[in-house]
Amino acid sequence: MGSLNSTLEELALSSEGRYLTSAELQPVQRYLKSFSNRVQTYNLLRDKGEKLVQLALKKYLPLNPDVMQKHGKRCVYDMNEALRYIALSILRDDEKFFKESLFFWQANILSAYRQNANCLVAYRCLQDVVNEHFPAPAQQLINPYLDMMLETLDLPPKLMASMQKMPVNF
Repeated sequence: MGSLNSTLEELALSSEGRYLTSAELQPVQRYLKSFSNRVQTYNLLRDKGEKLVQLALKKYLPLNPDVMQKHGKRCVYDMNEALRYIALSILRDDEKFFKESLFFWQANILSAYRQNANCLVAYRCLQDVVNEHFPAPAQQLINPYLDMMLETLDLPPKLMASMQKMPVNF
């Protein structure tokens, strides 16, 4: 996993042999200041994530019963995994971790199986459920990750195919 946060790791590496400036310390201060809210959101997702997925797929079922019949177990698994990575990314305060660990992989898989449109609707249902059941501070941390997924799932197929060819820097 490396460090807890890729930004902090980059700061530590770039500061070798010198002190950090006040401006460079701002990400550290922001990380520490928001830590309590991120831990609370992480705990909410850990404790209620499976229920959120159930509620989201219950909302999705009438919209696309065939997909749920054929791929329901996979939907449950994928959405639970997405929430776990979102929770860990929130705890780490690390969007880069999310993109490299789940986001690019999942976007490629869903595009390859031509499930973007179905997943777009399902993840919108998940976002609706998050917004219905979680407090505003948690929504503010979770929704940027869900928005990122929704934006990618909504890309035209040609653009998605070109993204698949882009290198991912690890």
